[in-house]
Amino acid sequence: MPMIKEVKDMDKIRQFGNQMQYRMAQFMYGRNGFDTLARTCNGIAIFLLVINLFAQSRIVYLLWLVFFSYACFRVYSRNISKRYAENQKFLNMTEVPRRYVKLFKLQWHDRKVSRYYICKNCHQQIRVPKGKGRIEIRCPKCSERFIKKT
Repeated sequence: MPMIKEVKDMDKIRQFGNQMQYRMAQFMYGRNGFDTLARTCNGIAIFLLVINLFAQSRIVYLLWLVFFSYACFRVYSRNISKRYAENQKFLNMTEVPRRYVKLFKLQWHDRKVSRYYICKNCHQQIRVPKGKGRIEIRCPKCSERFIKKT
C-alpha cells in the first residue's frame, strides 16, 4: 500500500511541475527571451557578483545591479523588434572578438592533429596536418607559398 501512495505523490509532483512549465511558457509568450546580449549581461552580472563576494564593494554591487537589471529587462521585454535591433548591433560590434574566440576553440580542439598558420599576404588561416616535417604550404585564397615545419 505505501508504494501506491508514493507513486501518487510522484504523479502530483510531476503534474505540478508540468503546470508550472506551462504557466511559464504562457507568461513568456510574446516576450523577447534570452538572446546573446541578455546572456552576456547575465554572465557579466554573475562575474561581478562573484567578485563582490570577495571585494564587498558598493561600486561592484551597483554595476552588478545594473547588468542584472538590464538582462532581466531584455528577457521580459515585449518590444521584440527593438530588442532584436539592439542584439544585432551588439553582434556586429563583437564580431571580431567572437571570431577569435571561435578560432581559439577550434585550434584547441584540433591541437593534437593539426597546426594552424596565417598567410602573410592575405591573412587567411590555413590548417595543415601535424607531424609531416617541413612542408610547402600553399594559401588557397591567394596562392602564396611558404615553407613551415609542422
